[in-house]
Amino acid sequence: MPLRSTQRRSSESLRTNRKGQPSTMTRKFLALLIAVAMLAAACGSDDESATADCGTIDFLQPIPESIIFWPLLVSNELGYFADEGIEVNLLPGGDLPETAFVDNGTADIASAGGPEVLQAMDAGADLVVVYDYWNIAAEGLVTLAGAGLSVQDLVGGTIGLVTDSDLATVTIIFDQLGLDPSSVDTVVLGESPAILAESLESGTVHAVAGAIMDFIGMGAAGIDLVDIAPDSFRASPTASFIVTPETLDNNSDCIEGFLRAWAKGTYAGLHNGDNTMAIGRAAVPEEWEDEAVGVASYEVSVAPQESVGGKDFGVVQTDVWQTVANQLIAAGELDMAEIDVDDFIDQSLVDGANSWDRSKVQVDIDGYGS
Repeated sequence: MPLRSTQRRSSESLRTNRKGQPSTMTRKFLALLIAVAMLAAACGSDDESATADCGTIDFLQPIPESIIFWPLLVSNELGYFADEGIEVNLLPGGDLPETAFVDNGTADIASAGGPEVLQAMDAGADLVVVYDYWNIAAEGLVTLAGAGLSVQDLVGGTIGLVTDSDLATVTIIFDQLGLDPSSVDTVVLGESPAILAESLESGTVHAVAGAIMDFIGMGAAGIDLVDIAPDSFRASPTASFIVTPETLDNNSDCIEGFLRAWAKGTYAGLHNGDNTMAIGRAAVPEEWEDEAVGVASYEVSVAPQESVGGKDFGVVQTDVWQTVANQLIAAGELDMAEIDVDDFIDQSLVDGANSWDRSKVQVDIDGYGS
């Protein structure tokens, strides 16, 4: 049965009390494997030390398997999860947000957006953010790549909106740049990629405010886009890994192994896009029935998954998290009067998640299919 995409809900719908269900993840170290590893070392083997036999990790992401989140596909295919003693069970989504699945013990680890995590914490959930992997906002303001327009150039022009809710994107961006949102006209164009693309190409609108799936469709329609939203808007914890404090305390080795495998898959996908897309075609063929959509899905997901400032993968941008929290409080989206994001961010596993040989990963992904 195909997985369902998880629906986002308001904080009122969050399940804030954990049900006490035991996690399916274990942390058994097998004495036999250790003994074998020691024997191999004594015999001059260059094999790595035995890792924890973590067994099955129940994982939830916002969408079913997709090239958009290629690290899961790549790390499964290249054996990086298996190297960590992990079998990933991708859970089907439901009517509750990802945060609730972690908080109630259904998922060992999940990816969730910053606002969702903050709303869950506001409603009483007990969560820890351990790794950021999608560092650019899912929403944006795009123009034709060759147009050479800035946001300031849109004053007096027209911006197309995919839906009414995308007016908020325009308002926030204009406010951040000290521009009057009323200085630009807006028109709702709907969700048809063909209409969105034609409206830009014909000059009916000078830019389009929408989200990543809209931009994927427009790219598949054959136009090159550029997001002109300022860095202050684009910087966003759009997808972060969350666990409970208990999981972090009791299963840190396995969570670190999961993150390390994910980081390897991320790097592989950035290093060799062609082979990464080949893995995606084999794993999720229905996503590639229209080749242009598959390619656009990969291409639009590259920049958000690059490491921030060339640093390690997964570094949590506490300043960005704090800004988002302050904005939600100011907008009345959170009941709490203030929040210190350092209280629920723990980066102790990031160094270990980046402890691997990048040249070996390059060899792995370059050799795929050969």
